[in-house]
Amino acid sequence: MEQPHNKARLVAIHQMLFEMARGNFHGRIPLSSHDDDLETLVVLINMVAEELKASIFQIGYVNPHHTPPIISHMSLLLDDSLNITSYTWNVLSFLGYSEANLMGQPIQNFLTETSYDALRSAIDAFREKDGFHYPLVLSFTTKDHLLVSVPCSIGLLLQQHTLILNFTSTLRQDSFKDVIPPTSEVNKHKTSNIRRSDAILIQKLYDYILAHLDDPLPSIRKLALHFGTNEFKIKEGFRFFFKTSIYKFYTEERLKRAHLMIQKTTIPLKNIASMNGYNDYPNFSKAFKKQYGYPPNKLNRPKAD
Repeated sequence: MEQPHNKARLVAIHQMLFEMARGNFHGRIPLSSHDDDLETLVVLINMVAEELKASIFQIGYVNPHHTPPIISHMSLLLDDSLNITSYTWNVLSFLGYSEANLMGQPIQNFLTETSYDALRSAIDAFREKDGFHYPLVLSFTTKDHLLVSVPCSIGLLLQQHTLILNFTSTLRQDSFKDVIPPTSEVNKHKTSNIRRSDAILIQKLYDYILAHLDDPLPSIRKLALHFGTNEFKIKEGFRFFFKTSIYKFYTEERLKRAHLMIQKTTIPLKNIASMNGYNDYPNFSKAFKKQYGYPPNKLNRPKAD
């Protein structure tokens, strides 16, 4: 279980389970070439997610612990070589990539091999039928290596040779992927000199923090070095976009995850503290009580079997 490939698979499993706990049943864990118990677990988790997605969303599921998901309509514009030439901003939230990693890239980089072949066949059929609406289901690969299958349709811009790939999925309202604020908001903060490149930088920092909640938060200086910038820019930029400090955000997100784990699992409290970066349970309990007004052991938990 200590091999690097097993650690990576465990990270994907943990992430998938937490996304399901948040009410997102659209992700899938990619299968590997390893025929072992861990791979069996991956298959079972994917099956559970598919069953939940099929059954729960038919009745309008709303997760009471988080802002409910919203239906989001997205579009990708493709040239004749099937390279991405433009897109709606919510595609960044859907795939988890930054603008620099998406614009001009082949759509093949973000689809499974089977889906890419299906897309090519659909485009051929679309062109043969002179623009007849052609629906299909494609499986995208997100930055976090989860597979998300969505219904799509192919269109064509009038008087142009640009294909439009339209699709619909659900996104949580509390996800913060489109970090570029409205123009009016930027005008209010001209002295901050916020540029698009700054927004992308802060987005990367945001993603980094969420991906390392079980690790100690590096110092601002080390974070600045890691992202190739200066301390002032990441501190002020993060506060501008998220209205809080880096450390406070990191602490609150760790405690949110711990709260969810306590409420939904029977994992011992000391283990939950350790899994969320607290090596000392009293410190975890103190921080938890400060955040929620009661200690961890006062939260209602499911009964152990």
